[in-house]
Amino acid sequence: MNALVAIGLLAVAAASGPQVDVRTRLVPPEVPFHRQAEFSIIVEAPAGLDVKLPDMLEKTGGAPVADVRRDTEKIKAGRVRITETYVLDPVFAGKYAIEPVEVIWADDGRAVVPSPGFAVRDLTEAERAAAEEFAENAGPAVPPSVVERYWQWTFVATLALAAVAVLIVWAVWFRKRAKKLAPPPLPWEVAYNRLRELDQRQLPEAGKYEPFYVDLTAILRYYIEDRFHLRAPEQTTQEFLADASTSGAFTPPHQQLLADLLRHSDRVKFAQYVPSVPEMERSFALVLQFVDETVPKPELEPAQPPAEEAA
Repeated sequence: MNALVAIGLLAVAAASGPQVDVRTRLVPPEVPFHRQAEFSIIVEAPAGLDVKLPDMLEKTGGAPVADVRRDTEKIKAGRVRITETYVLDPVFAGKYAIEPVEVIWADDGRAVVPSPGFAVRDLTEAERAAAEEFAENAGPAVPPSVVERYWQWTFVATLALAAVAVLIVWAVWFRKRAKKLAPPPLPWEVAYNRLRELDQRQLPEAGKYEPFYVDLTAILRYYIEDRFHLRAPEQTTQEFLADASTSGAFTPPHQQLLADLLRHSDRVKFAQYVPSVPEMERSFALVLQFVDETVPKPELEPAQPPAEEAA
């Protein structure tokens, strides 16, 4: 399959600096408007190096993105190859200018690579004919009589009404049974599930720090609302910390943990602070620690007296 590739190599002057190779690839470089193309960012770097790839969702020149995939594989000499692929699903014919790709890594490393041009064309005559082709009819069908049509429609309508009635009865029964059998999940169970889903998305490794902190603080605030009945999701950080200090629901260490975490998150979301991967991992760990330490502890049963004392 034909592809356009743009390659950028950054030679680090210091002998101890890492060599990072960056290139982009577009497969195929031209498609009809009813087909998809794949735009990939490929980075080869030493294993363990903190490499941040850009978020290109809004940088494809207006071409809609149907899917994003990320793969990491080990290659020779202790290096890894990171490939992030955007599946482009254009609707209109024309030329789409994908923005250059900027990749950054530790020790102020940086590489900017141009992106290949992306062209979307109209269908050719052969493609249009193939899309409009239908199988030939076997021949004229003999229309049923009026009586046959009447009984056919009556039978179909009766079956449809019976099926709808069965589905309604089943749905009502199932809903009532589910309400009786399945109690609502506890607040910490919901928080653990949401934290697990957030961890599986690997946003820190992808350099998507703003979505990471938005989701992380939302998990924390909704947990506090469900667990302690405070209006955390609706308040600013300052309002919430003020209520938290007077509610009596939190210990002083927990108040300090919440203050540090929420203020750090606000710096990322509103002050354009770019956190490191270790900082993001520490924020995640603090939320997990807060949930662990605020799960209600089961009350211990009183110890039974020895048999001789009981006697």
